[in-house]
Amino acid sequence: MSGRRTAFWLVLAVLFLGACALSLLVGPGGPGALTDARIAGIRVMRMLLGILAGGVLGICGASLQGLLRNPLADPFTLGTASGAVFGVSIPVALGVGSSLVLPASGFAGALLATLAVYSLARVRARVTTTGLVLAGVIAGFFFSGLVMLFIVLSHRPLGQAVYLLMGYIGTPFTTRSAFLFGVCSIVALAGCGLLVTFGRELDIMSGSTETAQSLGVDTGERTRDVFMLTSLLTGIVVSFTGAISFVGLVVPHLVRLSIGPRHASLLPASFLAGSALLLVADVLARNVVSGGLPLSVVTAFLGVPFFIYLLRSRL
Repeated sequence: MSGRRTAFWLVLAVLFLGACALSLLVGPGGPGALTDARIAGIRVMRMLLGILAGGVLGICGASLQGLLRNPLADPFTLGTASGAVFGVSIPVALGVGSSLVLPASGFAGALLATLAVYSLARVRARVTTTGLVLAGVIAGFFFSGLVMLFIVLSHRPLGQAVYLLMGYIGTPFTTRSAFLFGVCSIVALAGCGLLVTFGRELDIMSGSTETAQSLGVDTGERTRDVFMLTSLLTGIVVSFTGAISFVGLVVPHLVRLSIGPRHASLLPASFLAGSALLLVADVLARNVVSGGLPLSVVTAFLGVPFFIYLLRSRL
């Protein structure tokens, strides 16, 4: 078993580094374009944003699936990402540029959506995992509709709404936004590290709430912690990339099939695998058609076949 785990980490490291290399080397002008400092800077920032966004979505998906004991849980299906987009769309519609307002409003929107979903799913003092997913779908549609309404009423291009709702990591950075991204990245990585420290408790809570409580786990406090952290992390990512589907849903399943359900390994592996998947998706998105595609278009084509296979193999 240890040999298999070692092989898995080696393969994952190679895939991650290969995805980083593809992100840097593939594009107009090919590898030779990196001799231009401006182009090199754009590609490096795009790669770093892809690493952070994919990693955060992967680790948030793995955390929520373990906490809720639901294989369909992730920031997108629970409505958290749509709530974050709604939060970001308000300053965007008002003409606020890249500033601290965007991550803060993204977190506020994500937290609002999380609280709304949790309240909708709570029936007779009980919250079921099925209810959470259904409430998340409802909230996702609702907040997506609000985003479109805000963009239309503010006379912004509809393309801006499309990229907000479906994800894009090609936004150019200024000196100010690059500094903000650096600060947000430190906060996001710290949040991911904190989620990893919850690994043992998530293992226990993946069984049943009663078992976790009998073993001394404060399930209520830990649930609030995970919801708060995933809302913060999702809000940060969405403020830079918009909502990206399937990464947080597919990646934890792939990792779990490879090394098992223990969160001490599952969470960091989901971060690396999510980063690699999003970087590859971005390379495809910006080279398949002129002008590039929204990321969720590519991640859907990558993720749907896997879930069809999973569905067919489990029935």
